[in-house]
Amino acid sequence: MNFRFLVGALLTCSLIAGQAYGLVTTNGGWDVAAEGASYSAGESFVVCAGGDPSITLGITSASSLYGAGSISDTKTGSHNATYSLGGYELAAGFDGTVSSSLLLEEGSGFTSSTVIASVTGMSTGLGSYDLFGSADVLTEGYLYGVGLGESSAEGSASYDGKKSGTTAEIWGESSGESSLLIQGFTADSYSSTGGEENGLHASSRVTKTIAGIQTDNSIAQISSYGSVINNAKANVTSAGVAQSGAWDGSFASDKSKLENENVAASTTGSLRGYVESNGYLDAADVSAALDSTATLYSDSVLQAWGGPATYAASTQTSSATRTYAETWVEDAVWGSVVRNSSIASVIQYGSLSGLGSGAHVYESGANATSFGKIFETVSYDILSANRETSGNLSLQTYAEASKRKKAFAGTLLGSEGAGNIGASDASIVDWASYKGGLFHYSYIDAAAPWAETHNILGELSVSTDPLATEGLTQPYSVSTANDPNFAWSTSNAYFRSRL
Repeated sequence: MNFRFLVGALLTCSLIAGQAYGLVTTNGGWDVAAEGASYSAGESFVVCAGGDPSITLGITSASSLYGAGSISDTKTGSHNATYSLGGYELAAGFDGTVSSSLLLEEGSGFTSSTVIASVTGMSTGLGSYDLFGSADVLTEGYLYGVGLGESSAEGSASYDGKKSGTTAEIWGESSGESSLLIQGFTADSYSSTGGEENGLHASSRVTKTIAGIQTDNSIAQISSYGSVINNAKANVTSAGVAQSGAWDGSFASDKSKLENENVAASTTGSLRGYVESNGYLDAADVSAALDSTATLYSDSVLQAWGGPATYAASTQTSSATRTYAETWVEDAVWGSVVRNSSIASVIQYGSLSGLGSGAHVYESGANATSFGKIFETVSYDILSANRETSGNLSLQTYAEASKRKKAFAGTLLGSEGAGNIGASDASIVDWASYKGGLFHYSYIDAAAPWAETHNILGELSVSTDPLATEGLTQPYSVSTANDPNFAWSTSNAYFRSRL
């Protein structure tokens, strides 16, 4: 059997300069030939949205080097822009100072810092649209070889976007600082932000499809990452406030930021991490994150989730003095909320004085890992066979270290804090919460050996109305016999109800 399939198509979408109309043309088309038992199908289409507007404003400092030398750069500035065109009203702006520098004896490196905001409105046919924006204060970089790299970003960025003739609107802002310092001490040293960006991020989006389906999303994040291999160090920090929100085309009241959006998210906190490796093939990594997300799909599925997390890991092959990783989230506050036009809502909110993880090793063949997190997630689903709500609130600590090795690992979560998750409408009120004082702590001293874990808190509670599935659990496990030694503990509250 032979099958021959020939296609010739030219699709163009153009806006004639200086004219008051758009010209859309298609030339060529489909040319299909088939022989024997065969099947063929296809479609050509052109969608042209005249004048989709977009604004991006920011300030960036970037430094890169290959080989011996030095470079540094610092910039300070501010800019704001507002446009009303193409069926959208858009505004974006920034005010900040950014710097980057490198000093190399040998090797290569790159450091950068950015304070930036962007907002875009896109018309996608038959009254549909996509409206989205972001605001960031960021640093990133790497260094391979012998030298020192630094970057910092400080300031604020914000955006606002509206779809004319509708209530659809997005907004967001990030304000604070981000910094990194990376060092290498031998020709094969590697220090970096692990391919990630440190700093503050806020974004939101409202989308309406041709079929009339609306999706709203709001994100607020703060993060710090550090990674080293072979004789190297990295120090990363991020601190400030990131928040965003969105109203969709079905919203019918006066707008008030962080009070009545269809979706909104906010994070506040200070995150830092430090890693060092002092021998060949020694490595250490840290990450700290504070996230909050809100999503509304088709006015029917409401989801909110968020919380802080820390991770630290060290592994040692050499006989160096130590390989070290430690990271912290301090004074964290986070939350997200989703509301639909039917007066149903979900919310997650939390606060915490401190969450820290550390992993220290002191001899060849030793490994250590620790992590801790608070994770809150809640959802309300009208599209299921019956209306359904579900939620899970979890406080976790974990530590492990190589058996009988000089290795330490630990995570501490506490001591002040509170949090709650909830889902409600006219018939359902489900919620779960925790209260301080918190003493969630897992620790390993593998050489002793010694292991301990604690999951103490002021109160953990859950309630459903009408009565549905609900529960509290506090599992734990400790071992100094297994390899690796480990200790972990968790406090959970969960609910699930259907009508």
